Amino acid sequence: MKSQNALILQALERRPGEWVGLPTLAKASGSLSPATRISNLREAGYRIENKQERIRRKCGLVVISSYRLNPPLEDEL
Repeated sequence: MKSQNALILQALERRPGEWVGLPTLAKASGSLSPATRISNLREAGYRIENKQERIRRKCGLVVISSYRLNPPLEDEL
């Protein structure tokens, strides 16, 4: 069985250059804390970017987090 880190990395790799929402990563990995798994991947050297969008809904202001995997820097190849 693959680790949650590996499943999140796989989900990001399937959508190169695209923003992938936190709920999608949670579902793909089964993790209740995908942001922590992203942190683990960053510590392992993966370049993962984050963006947050604030959207006004009936219930108030909602923050939506998304992530994308960036290619390694040239000197990391």
